[in-house]
Amino acid sequence: MAEVVQYHLEQMVGELEDLERRDLFTKPELKAIVKKRSKFEYALRRRRVKCIDYLRYIEYEINVDALRRQRKQRKQQQSAKTTLSDFSITQRIIAIFERAVVRHPEDVQLWLQFVEFIKSRRRMSTADADEEDDGHSRLLSQVFARAISAHPYESQLWIKAAAHELEVNMNGSAARALLQRALRLISDDKELWIEYFRLELLLVEKIKARRRVLGIDGEKETEDSEEVQATGSEDTEDAGFIDLPQLDEEGGQDLMVEKLTEKALAQLDQKTAANAGNLTEEQRAAMSQQTNAYLQGAVAQIVFEQAIQAISDDLSFRQELIAIAGQFAGAEQLRQRVLDSIHQDFAADADARAYLCSVHLSTISTESPELIDGLQLAVENFKQALSELDTPEMWAKYVEFLSQWLDASESMKSLQAYFAAQRKRAAAMISESRDARLNEELALSCADVIEADGGDVLSWLADATQRFPDSADLWHRRMSALVAGNRDGLASGVASSSRIDNLFTSQALLQAPDSRKLWDLWFDWTELWFSRKDVSADKVQARYMSAFARVTQQRTLQALSADPDSLAQVQALVAHLQTRYIDWAWKLPASHKPLSAFGELAHAQFRPDDDDSDMEDGEQCAEPVAGNIEALRQAYRNVSRHAFPTPGFYRRCIELETDAKHLAMLHEMACRVDEAESEPWLAYLRFLAGSKQLSQASDVFWRASQTIHDAEQPAFEAAYKKIINTGFVSTPLPRFGATRRVKNPLIPSKDQTKGASEVAFPGPFSPAFSTVDTIPLDHAEEDYQQVLRRIRETRSDCVVVGQKITDVPNPNDPNAQADNPEIVTASLDSESSYYSD
Repeated sequence: MAEVVQYHLEQMVGELEDLERRDLFTKPELKAIVKKRSKFEYALRRRRVKCIDYLRYIEYEINVDALRRQRKQRKQQQSAKTTLSDFSITQRIIAIFERAVVRHPEDVQLWLQFVEFIKSRRRMSTADADEEDDGHSRLLSQVFARAISAHPYESQLWIKAAAHELEVNMNGSAARALLQRALRLISDDKELWIEYFRLELLLVEKIKARRRVLGIDGEKETEDSEEVQATGSEDTEDAGFIDLPQLDEEGGQDLMVEKLTEKALAQLDQKTAANAGNLTEEQRAAMSQQTNAYLQGAVAQIVFEQAIQAISDDLSFRQELIAIAGQFAGAEQLRQRVLDSIHQDFAADADARAYLCSVHLSTISTESPELIDGLQLAVENFKQALSELDTPEMWAKYVEFLSQWLDASESMKSLQAYFAAQRKRAAAMISESRDARLNEELALSCADVIEADGGDVLSWLADATQRFPDSADLWHRRMSALVAGNRDGLASGVASSSRIDNLFTSQALLQAPDSRKLWDLWFDWTELWFSRKDVSADKVQARYMSAFARVTQQRTLQALSADPDSLAQVQALVAHLQTRYIDWAWKLPASHKPLSAFGELAHAQFRPDDDDSDMEDGEQCAEPVAGNIEALRQAYRNVSRHAFPTPGFYRRCIELETDAKHLAMLHEMACRVDEAESEPWLAYLRFLAGSKQLSQASDVFWRASQTIHDAEQPAFEAAYKKIINTGFVSTPLPRFGATRRVKNPLIPSKDQTKGASEVAFPGPFSPAFSTVDTIPLDHAEEDYQQVLRRIRETRSDCVVVGQKITDVPNPNDPNAQADNPEIVTASLDSESSYYSD
């Protein structure tokens, strides 16, 4: 291993000497670079090398090269001769990438990063006169070939390779061949078909642009003709030449060569155009753009036909093809062909028909005078589609379209009135045929229309909830309207509080028991009546406990089903309701009487209209003050004993609780609820470490290690060590043998150790002596193991004998005596080091 590393380091000698000679790096900096590179090289020679090891090495080399470039630019060495250090770092990075892809050829992201690095270096070499990019294009082609061979089913590699051939090598045929070969392997990949479709349109557009430059078909660009008139040139050989802008770089001779090359190409094109006079009528007609099938997009249309055969039922795929065709001039026929295919293949799809009705608006600007006509045409298209597809989904799309443009046309009153009238008419037509045209989404939209027009929205929502009793959104909308009307005190048409309560408990929450917003609305309404002193806190508590029981029952039913998402949703609802209950109890006024235990709430019923005799006179509930700790404790006792607490519930209780004893109990309960997860245990350990309860922390750590998932064990142990290190190596102390002694706060007092014969270490990384030495964190665990080993062997490091506590004497001080003759002097040498709080 060392020989290989030494070989790689020796290859850097010339580069390092060049960097020092050009005064880009100093000797200490070069030594640091060599040391860092040696570390990376040894890391890459391990038996199991991870991909991240290569990437860290590459990142370091990129940063070094960036620093070299900045210093070179600052020292104004851009015009200096190219030397070894200008390209050696780039070659090293490429070599590291080569070693990485050989070791990890299965990593697609590594191949893509390799490709992006070569592209970035090519762009740098184009802008930097000191570097050459001749080999970058060839190297990139080789990398693409190797990457595709390793991952032939990765569409991104094929697409990037085709883009390289088209943009860099200017080879459209090679780009087409790559995409065709990819489609033979991955015929159902949307991205490949989209890029192939775009490629064919782009190639046609390039040919059209070239014909315009040459003046074929009488379409010569006006800029060229004006340029010829301005120069007064009568030479037809230069008529098709386009002058390139002068670059702000040195090398005028190279620019002259490029200019002459462009002139030669222009002369060849003009000669080809001149020979067009010798063509026959059939040949001339074939070359005409109006009759040339290729220039009219015939190849792109063939690609589209093949694409929809491979991907036939994806509407978004065809929408993307339409968007691409709209970017090219002269592709109107192809765009219309795609639209016709959508109408033919998705005739019964409401999304597709709605898209076809308004697709023409995407080409009209919002400030254009054609917008009014376009909107009217869209409305007529919707009406025509509704006559052919009279379904609730289609009506919902129509109402949604009208609502969107109604909101968007606030500045144009006439247009806003037009859309308002159309939406009202649509709602009336839906109401006439509710059985055939109404669904949940449409019922909500029509409720907005009726409410905006001042109609009887409550009757509409009552009928809608009868038609769709399982719709949580409809029930929420209906109960929100009832609660708002009851709160505002509307005279007629509004249900009483008891009727609202009955609708909540017997219908709404029964039909949609897993709707979070419906439960929130219910408790918002309940707490509103509590704030008005119409109900007591015990009755609100009873309502919460009843909700816990109902939702917990729903969680049990979902656990028996095969849908994990529904179970997770119900579990989140349980945690949310329990947290809400805790927050409500916490915000009760401090003068409020203590909450009752759950057993006393068994017969409590919620009747807002009843006279609550248990409300004390003068009790203030309207303006609660946060911080009722007694109510909080009674609340989480009720949940802990008579419900199924969740980890989120205990987390919220821990955030609000202030007493250490209660916090320890809450942490213990939280760990019991979710024993297999590491986060509750880590929170418990943070609490114990912060309160210096290291013996308990050691016990908790042992219990946690027995229950946590095996996959989380390494991360849990690392987090535990970090907690201990952060808690006990934060304050530097005097070195071992110093005259000033520091009392160890972790040594228990006399009262705490009465009757004890010795003090054991409470956990890892705990101090051994009251006069200690600081050590680096990297050696903390090793030093701790050494202390434990010596304690087991000699038992001479105990700081408690009988009932007396004392400091351990300094072994380097011959005059130092122990406070108690029974203490055995520590047999550790002066080189040992320890640490403490």
